[in-house]
Amino acid sequence: MEKLATNVDEQIAKLESRGMSIGDKDKAKECLLDIGYFRLGFYWFPFEKSYPRKINRTHEFKEGTFFDYAIRLYYFDYDLRNILLKYISRIEINFRTKLIYHASNRYNQDPFWYQNCKYVNKAFLEDDVMKKAMKNASKEDVIIKDMRAHKRSISPAWKAMEFFSFGTIISLYENLKEVPLKCEISNLYGMSSPNNFLSYIDTVRKLRNYCAHGKVLFDKNLPEAISNGPLGNLGNSKTQLFGAYRVLEYLLGQVSQNRVEDLKQEVKALFDKMPDDIVKQIILQNSGFQLSML
Repeated sequence: MEKLATNVDEQIAKLESRGMSIGDKDKAKECLLDIGYFRLGFYWFPFEKSYPRKINRTHEFKEGTFFDYAIRLYYFDYDLRNILLKYISRIEINFRTKLIYHASNRYNQDPFWYQNCKYVNKAFLEDDVMKKAMKNASKEDVIIKDMRAHKRSISPAWKAMEFFSFGTIISLYENLKEVPLKCEISNLYGMSSPNNFLSYIDTVRKLRNYCAHGKVLFDKNLPEAISNGPLGNLGNSKTQLFGAYRVLEYLLGQVSQNRVEDLKQEVKALFDKMPDDIVKQIILQNSGFQLSML
């Protein structure tokens, strides 16, 4: 039977019937109307008796579970997403710039190399991802003016590629035909293997998407394990949030060591302001974070 919508009073009654303690009901209603019952469900899930089982859940809460626990966990995720996004942006712009600069100078007789199957795999150029990227870029005012001024259908790489998504930029790098060029760029980040570099930079892309789209972070499992790059074998962390954080920290360090220190301080401060209780324990257990490494 399909579930029906419920109002906040019914939602609070349901949570209480399952064993959750709700102190300030007016504040709880405010949170439910602000964040949403479904979204908050991801944050009170760790406090259920059947956790981490997702099949045949009882939805009953462990004794001593407070509504505030889910709210604190939610805002930890919220604050962490905002911290990480700021530093991910630094890596994204740096990588975009390096790819444009090195490829454009290598193929300096062709400003439109990024659309030339001599340099980029034809299948990728004909893929919907690239077609969509080109279409979106062509709608930007600066690109429209450039194409009109020069009476052409595309703009040089250093203009058009500024409007490509992070994912498209990574895919373009992956589909470069010339391996020495890929090595030249990966070496700029202290990595001799383009494949290892792709694993690292794509991990940062995934982390960026989780943060930008408000996804749950604290118990995020990566869809693909991080490869053994400069950080070595990350063990259990290779599929956890902490593994992705360490990759972010590594690549950021190749851009600016000062920003790495800033990142560490912000993340450490976020953990430091949390009391040492069950909420902090759940974050550490699920994310794999090792505070001694911050």
